[in-house]
Amino acid sequence: MRQRLFLFAALPLLALLHSPALAQRAAENATEQSSDAFGRQVGPERTGIYTIDDVRGFNPVDAGNARIEGFYFDQIALIPMRITDGNTVRVGIAAQGYLFPAPTGLADHDMTVPGGDASASFEIDTGQFGGPGASVEIKLPVLGERLALSLGTGGRNMQRPEGGDGKVRNWGATVVARPGADTELLVFYGGFRLRGEEVRATLFPAGLFEPPRPERRKFLGQQWTQRENFGETTGAIARVPLGGIKLEAGLFLSRREQDRIYADLVTQVATDGSAARRVIIADGNAHDQSLSGEVRAVRSWASDGMTHTVTASLRGRHKQRNFGGSQSILLGASSALVPDFRAAPAITLGAKNHDDTRQTGIGLAYSLAWAEVGSLDLGAIKTRYRKRVEFADVLLPDVRSAASPVLWNAMATIRVMRTLTLYAGTSRGMEEALIAPDIASNRSEAPPAIRTSQVEAGLRYAVTRNIGLVAGGFSITKPYFNLDPQARYRELGKLVNRGIELSISGELAPGVRLVGGTILLDPHIKGEAVDNGLIGPRPVGQVRRRTVANLDWRLGAGKGAFSFDLGVESLSSRFANAANTLTAPARTTVNLGARYRFEMAGAKLLLRPRIENLFNEYGWLVSSSGGWTYTSGRTGLIQLVADI
Repeated sequence: MRQRLFLFAALPLLALLHSPALAQRAAENATEQSSDAFGRQVGPERTGIYTIDDVRGFNPVDAGNARIEGFYFDQIALIPMRITDGNTVRVGIAAQGYLFPAPTGLADHDMTVPGGDASASFEIDTGQFGGPGASVEIKLPVLGERLALSLGTGGRNMQRPEGGDGKVRNWGATVVARPGADTELLVFYGGFRLRGEEVRATLFPAGLFEPPRPERRKFLGQQWTQRENFGETTGAIARVPLGGIKLEAGLFLSRREQDRIYADLVTQVATDGSAARRVIIADGNAHDQSLSGEVRAVRSWASDGMTHTVTASLRGRHKQRNFGGSQSILLGASSALVPDFRAAPAITLGAKNHDDTRQTGIGLAYSLAWAEVGSLDLGAIKTRYRKRVEFADVLLPDVRSAASPVLWNAMATIRVMRTLTLYAGTSRGMEEALIAPDIASNRSEAPPAIRTSQVEAGLRYAVTRNIGLVAGGFSITKPYFNLDPQARYRELGKLVNRGIELSISGELAPGVRLVGGTILLDPHIKGEAVDNGLIGPRPVGQVRRRTVANLDWRLGAGKGAFSFDLGVESLSSRFANAANTLTAPARTTVNLGARYRFEMAGAKLLLRPRIENLFNEYGWLVSSSGGWTYTSGRTGLIQLVADI
């Protein structure tokens, strides 16, 4: 299979080497293409203090705060790289101009849009620990700029950092039509399939101590816990001028089928690695999907150096989910340090519960951009939310919940001087709470939507012509859900996340670019559970500081064939149990890489070696439910990209 994967990319590459070159994937560089340090992914690489699943201590995708090209989108499945060029986190002043920004940040996906030139991109790489991968993308102008097509497919035979393996395949296509001036229709479809991925073991200490450190790359799970799932993303975006109004619309379907799901929970782990209890949670036949979208009418006009924009928006989603019916397989005493393989048991899953959520919103937004002075963004949206949960167990009553709040936002910027802009804003939102974790007695249950609020303020300062600084403070308030002493996932109080975020980015010297930032968080839980001593005042698993720096140095004052890059990530310690009596240690990882750009037979090629976790730092990830898993060790990777 490894040989077939490499031939899959290599044979078309050799056949097309004599075609004119057009730079595509070989030119991707997340550090060069990041305007701030709040979170940017370009291809497989990312920069910044945030990712689309971790912004200011929260997960914007799970909360329902994803966007596609700025349009409202309820994301269920991963979006394959074959139809997207990356994503951007929008917070603070970086969310300026976005409709109805969420208090906990937006995750905006940039879709692949073919143009009027033909091109092909091929990639092969070794992947982590030797797991080979390959992909091909082709862009074809059918009618020049008026009609163009992009096709792609790829795959990887994974070698997982905790041992075990798996196979992933992905594919996708986008079509763009431009029948007239300012008129565009983009249609896309992408999918992926994961097979044979053995689930890793998650450790829960028996006392107030760090678990013993398992040897990396030694598989400690069960060989029959192989996950199988499929996901797809389908969508269409249209932009059409109508007189002085621009009509814009986006409609998206995100769907996931989880045929086989497992969780391996090794609990009451002692300092010698022995575990008093090990449980496998088996699940499957789970279906999640959401149809979502937005229609907008936009009117803009200019007067006296000011640009005014009024937008009317109608958005909605219909989410359906089957859950429950899982089987708990008690394996008894076990080990967290040595393999403890057991025979595969008979698995009989129960009936599924059904979760049906419908949400609509009609809103109006106003934006003012005043040259050399500042800006103002105002928005309000009337939301109608309905959730129905039907349990398969006739003894459990069905759940109905409803809400119809008015959500709103306001942000203003003022240019104090040529190099300094101040900003301040506030917003009120509604989002999904996270589903109950694997260790919960009510695993996979999803609470009703929750109300959130935020206030923030900060500044943007031009340190030099080429270096920008953004500094801001924020306070986010939302209900706090986690496990109670009976292991039931429920609301335990109110969480207030106060924080300071810093970003500095730009060109330090010709060819030398820096993207660096820090987030300082001060999260506090308030409520009866804290007052009664059931839990501590700090959330489990949340870091209080994260510092990231990416440095890219291209020789020849930014024109040379060689470049070198350095990435550093430093995380503070974090509480690892609900009582706040156990902490996971801080960790720092360093990544080192290089790029060599060259041409061969008219093709532009990129050779990219990298070493991740250069000093082999042993670190721990801690989930919000207190489960421990170790981070990846030192890894060497080599990537070859060809643009034709």
